[in-house]
Amino acid sequence: MNKYSKYLVTIALVALAVTTFVLFELQNKILTTDPIVNSMLGRTIYQLSIGALFIWLIYIMGDRQYLFLNRTTKKKLLWCLPCLITCLVNFPWFGVFSGNVTVSMSGYIALYAILVFSTALVEELVFRGVLLNLVFAYMRRTKLPYVFSVLISSAIFAAFHLFNLFIGATIEGVLLQMTYTFLIGCMFAVIQIKMGSVWYCVILHALFNFGGMFTQFGFAFGDPWDVVFWILTIVFGLLSAGHIIVTLINMERHKYDS
Repeated sequence: MNKYSKYLVTIALVALAVTTFVLFELQNKILTTDPIVNSMLGRTIYQLSIGALFIWLIYIMGDRQYLFLNRTTKKKLLWCLPCLITCLVNFPWFGVFSGNVTVSMSGYIALYAILVFSTALVEELVFRGVLLNLVFAYMRRTKLPYVFSVLISSAIFAAFHLFNLFIGATIEGVLLQMTYTFLIGCMFAVIQIKMGSVWYCVILHALFNFGGMFTQFGFAFGDPWDVVFWILTIVFGLLSAGHIIVTLINMERHKYDS
């Protein structure tokens, strides 16, 4: 593909992303009489269009290796296990099984699954697929390139959630969100470096979102964040954090081995 064709494709995808964002995020264009479906469908459409744009940008920027699922060894998959568990406990399992929480998603489950995937897709493509690689390219000659790259990209990822203040979120809620998004961002950054593909981050992020986003649409009744939820979150979060820190240390020790 020549440069002219690349420019045309890029312009077309930018136009599509901007148009869908304006229509479905800023103007909340009505697609269906069901307000829940309309909200989820609109967000899904513009997020998938933005995702397509960033997949294309990553491809033409030369980091296309991160767009493929490489053949993965069992050892690497086992390495992902603590991260997988951390994402899964974001769903209030105890509350649902004990009856303290009722989750009602009848008729919405498929669209909701696509929505959480599209949200994870956009965030991972932007913050790990593009930002992390740009930061690493700048930091690769420093003493601790992996550590700095993970921390800086995750800090920017966390700071991005300050925009929630403009849509009515409280300062306390945003600060809490920034704290856990920084930590989860560090985990996803290390996953991409370790696994060599952004798709592992997308899949795990989608699983994390599945447990955390359903309250936004009124699908949960009760208290999803009970004591058991926080205990499991803290315990597995700390275990995962230790796992990630050890991995980062080993990466720095062996960064010159090839």
